[in-house]
Amino acid sequence: MTIDTALDQRIAAAFTYAFALHDLARTRWLFTQGPGERAAPPNRLHHNRRLLNHRARQVTMPNNDTLYSSAWLDLAGGPVTLALPDMGARYYSVALLDCFTNNFACLGPRTCAPGVRTFIIAGPGHAGQVPAALPADTMLVRAPCNDVWLLARLLIDGEPDLPAVHALQDAMTLAPASASPNPLATTPDETDPAAYLALVNEALGRNGVPAAEREMVAGMADLGIRAGERDAWRQMAEPVRQAWTRLYPALRRQLEQPPRSQAQHGGPRVSWQSGPDHIGNFGSDYAYRAYIALVGLGALERAEAIYSTALVDADGNLFDGARRYRLHVPADVPVNAFWSLTMYEFEPDGRRFFTANPLDRFAIGDRTPGLRRNADGSLDIAIQHAGPAEGSANWLPAPAGRFSLALRYYHPRAALLGHAFRMPDAQALD
Repeated sequence: MTIDTALDQRIAAAFTYAFALHDLARTRWLFTQGPGERAAPPNRLHHNRRLLNHRARQVTMPNNDTLYSSAWLDLAGGPVTLALPDMGARYYSVALLDCFTNNFACLGPRTCAPGVRTFIIAGPGHAGQVPAALPADTMLVRAPCNDVWLLARLLIDGEPDLPAVHALQDAMTLAPASASPNPLATTPDETDPAAYLALVNEALGRNGVPAAEREMVAGMADLGIRAGERDAWRQMAEPVRQAWTRLYPALRRQLEQPPRSQAQHGGPRVSWQSGPDHIGNFGSDYAYRAYIALVGLGALERAEAIYSTALVDADGNLFDGARRYRLHVPADVPVNAFWSLTMYEFEPDGRRFFTANPLDRFAIGDRTPGLRRNADGSLDIAIQHAGPAEGSANWLPAPAGRFSLALRYYHPRAALLGHAFRMPDAQALD
């Protein structure tokens, strides 16, 4: 893509700024208003009851370590009350994301006291405090916008653990205010720049523009970024519409490449990349925010979990299912909860999902039963399309073509947070 003119550059910047907002609103529409029986209205908990597999294609880069529970909150009509049961020693987190995909709160054992917990989640228009009728330790969580994504993760140790996790899910409650939530009026269409701007503007109108960005967003009005104005496309000058139409497909494809802001820490490594420390709370790094919305929507903040991704092997070559690889995992991975390694295949649009395989194994980690460890406690994981000759105990199946790997470190310790620990790169064996 060639961006030659000042207008082209401004449109590219406006698209990048708005992409995460658009992608979250698009996902919200799919889950609350989209076709099919799974759509649930806002302010209602929806529980995934099964471990996700290769057929799950709604949220990019899902995990296979937890069951998700989620709700799309509409706080314009008043706060909601979230009650959680005692999770015991089980890992869990409840991430609260604003309309731009920033984690403004993460509820769980890292941030909250153990036991039964109650939370009031209130939008920017709510001035009240915790009602006296609620438990004394109820926490008031103030959201910066009205549209909030509540995304809970509960650790699960395979199919036998499903009944226990289901019981915990069933004990979670979400009580909304009496006002009825407002649906999105714009139907998403990712192929049409006019629809893109309409959904962006509706989302901005519902939630408002952050105070620090109002002047910048006001400067995008002639480009069609106008909070609350769904018909801004017709109000733009014809040269601007033509530029949007010409640039839009390439701008979308360009997001598939990590931005320059996703720099390596600690030297010129070619494989594992965890990106900047502000993942999950992106500030003004709109390029990185857009990239994560595409490849890892709903990413947690780094203090809760570190995501490290590899697209290439130790020699810098793209992963290819036609080759075999080995990943050596040290005995002591510095986490307080757990770690896992997940395999993803690529969709044509750059999103990543699990790949079908004979083991129905989409991730491998420190909780995987039957792993064969070396004498020092380390692991050698076989990453390949066909089953390894030495057996399947340490096999992470790969697709036949291009793939990527993701390491998730939950409750990382200081060595990870300070970039002192690095996982070895995967070695190509042929």
